[in-house]
Amino acid sequence: MNALQDVLRAFTSGALSEASACFAEDGVFREAGKAPIRGRAPIDAHFARFGDSGRSWRFFVEHVLRDEERACVEYRYATGGEGEPWRERDGCAIVRFGKGNLIAEWREYHG
Repeated sequence: MNALQDVLRAFTSGALSEASACFAEDGVFREAGKAPIRGRAPIDAHFARFGDSGRSWRFFVEHVLRDEERACVEYRYATGGEGEPWRERDGCAIVRFGKGNLIAEWREYHG
């Protein structure tokens, strides 16, 4: 399993339940400016609430740098559609891997 490739594919396709499966049981998801979400089950619940919100969004991967223990993902995130203009923002996530090569921490920064 390559958790990084799998989570990026899931985010890009909007398959958020698949994305949460890429996190370790004690993994942490940190959105910029928000409290960290700790644990796969709470991360899954967070992603499910977001997916069920009805908000249209897109995730585009720009660049990925990776070594054995961590990665840096440069991305663009867009919301809008359905009569509203799409608004994009740049972001970067520092990803740390743990046991089983699952994601131990995903920490976002907005540009």
